[in-house]
Amino acid sequence: MASGLSWLDSSRDDQQRMRELLKLFSDAESRDELGIGQVRDAFSDLLFPGTSVLQTRARYLLIVPWCYQEAQRSGLGGERLAAQVDRNERKVIAALLRGDDNEGVIGRRAGVGVRTLPSAIYAAALLRYAIRTGDDDAQDRRPAPGVSEADELADRPSGAWHATLPVAPASFPNEVDGGLRLYPEEARWLRERLLAAAPNTLLAYLLQPEHRLVTDGQVPWEPAALAAPDPVGALVRDAQRFSLAMHGAALLYNLLVAERYEQAGLTEHENPAETYRDALREWNDRVTVLPGLKGWERAGMWSRLIRQNPRIATNAAARRFIERWLDVVTSGAAGDAATDPGLRALVAERERSVKKGQSRLFNDKLLRGWSGASGSRQLVFRWPQVRRILADIHDGCAADLPEAAGARA
Repeated sequence: MASGLSWLDSSRDDQQRMRELLKLFSDAESRDELGIGQVRDAFSDLLFPGTSVLQTRARYLLIVPWCYQEAQRSGLGGERLAAQVDRNERKVIAALLRGDDNEGVIGRRAGVGVRTLPSAIYAAALLRYAIRTGDDDAQDRRPAPGVSEADELADRPSGAWHATLPVAPASFPNEVDGGLRLYPEEARWLRERLLAAAPNTLLAYLLQPEHRLVTDGQVPWEPAALAAPDPVGALVRDAQRFSLAMHGAALLYNLLVAERYEQAGLTEHENPAETYRDALREWNDRVTVLPGLKGWERAGMWSRLIRQNPRIATNAAARRFIERWLDVVTSGAAGDAATDPGLRALVAERERSVKKGQSRLFNDKLLRGWSGASGSRQLVFRWPQVRRILADIHDGCAADLPEAAGARA
């Protein structure tokens, strides 16, 4: 079956989560060794709804609908339509790779043979932002009695897509004028869609021209974001505290692995235990000066997270572990995490309960394959991907491209 069909499946959200899980699993720095992924993802969805770690550039939110619309013009349906969409997407990849700027091109390494196409990666976002207006494919509906198929197609030029979707460039999909750069009218349209679909979120706040971040910060809680009015500001501050506090648990886990690594006589990584002891000391220095951490009232945070993902309420083991760790951090007692027997046992038991036979603290084979860092990065809730998409839209809205009008068919 052609891969273009996958995004029409009723379990789209589950498929998206599995793709993200596979990507995270392939990134040794991002793996969820302590089983806090549900909370991490709930924060991400609250801050930046519709996004994922697989997304690269904003213009794909238009390219995917254009691929479908181009296929619809042939009057195809079902698997034949999906196969044509698949071909269109691969033509787009080839066209983008012929351009000078390949940053963010899906298939940049694998080329036109890439397995996961943009239509799968952006499916949930297109629904979340109401760019795709429903799951029922207009192209799959039979014409009403007495209405020819040609007339039916003419009456539904947008199909299941938003009626005001910008028009595809001339020669699409064989050529993609502008590459992944948004033209002003496209950028303004996307900004309006995202603002309408995701109000009262950090995504919407940072899409407003006056709130554009002026630096390429590595975390979303820059001063402008922290100053956002509630409820956005409160959520950002909770996310910042949660991220920094739980980073200590991730560092302690890696210290435990590093110590066992050295005890086993493995030497591929030089002095990893001392590296993580230093990292924990630096982490504690940052924790002690973070505003609002001491006395942090977390009830509101948990309520928002559970509303976003009710399964968090039933994951008692994860919540119990998180709360115990946060209690230690907010009390100021985490400074001795590297040597504290209770905290070391807390983290070790949590990793073993999550990983079971795949635990590096007990599985010698997996220990030998340790990369030197596993789940050791601070949580940033998809910020690298979101920052790029925000920049695309802001740049497009601000661009002075008089040739854009002449590039349309």
